[in-house]
Amino acid sequence: MPLINKRTLYSTSRALHIYLSTALLFLLILFCISGIVLNHVEWLKGDKNDGQHTIALPETLVTKANENLNTLPTLYPEIETYLATEHGLTKVKSIDWEKEDALVMLDYPLPAGFAFAEFDFISGELNLEYQTGGILSLIGDLHKGRHTGEAWSWVIDISAVLMILFAITGMIILFQNRKKRLVGIWLTVLGVATPVVIYLCWVPQLKGVS
Repeated sequence: MPLINKRTLYSTSRALHIYLSTALLFLLILFCISGIVLNHVEWLKGDKNDGQHTIALPETLVTKANENLNTLPTLYPEIETYLATEHGLTKVKSIDWEKEDALVMLDYPLPAGFAFAEFDFISGELNLEYQTGGILSLIGDLHKGRHTGEAWSWVIDISAVLMILFAITGMIILFQNRKKRLVGIWLTVLGVATPVVIYLCWVPQLKGVS
């Protein structure tokens, strides 16, 4: 007796294929469009917006800093908490301190842009410089997982696994249909062979190096 009943396998595969196609509809379209965008980076020219804001710092934070300007690094946790709470900035890339001018500078990478926060504790102001990208730049970075954080990294990994399962269940369903099985197999072979041949024949490669 077979370990897996064929009828159960086909019915389960059909159900999974249908539900995976609906669950992955948005992500499939998103990754396909963003893949096209990344293949035409010239479309991204001028797709950036620069901005700058000057914001008054909370008096409590300024007071703590002015109590001893020589130990500003001890306020880094509070500074990061303030930026996360008020401006949604997390995952700082670097923090610099200019002791003479009482400046603390934080650099935050963002999808399709960045934010640079400069705390001036003498004037009591936050100078926030930033760059944001348009929708094309944004979906391009989402496709690559660039500066998108751990949660989006999980989205990419899980959706990739589900897409593989989607493809496998489609092949299982194909083998159930005897009339279309042969055509489907030939199309599968063509789908594998075509990119391999294009890669071997027309994609630049380094050769002659062992």
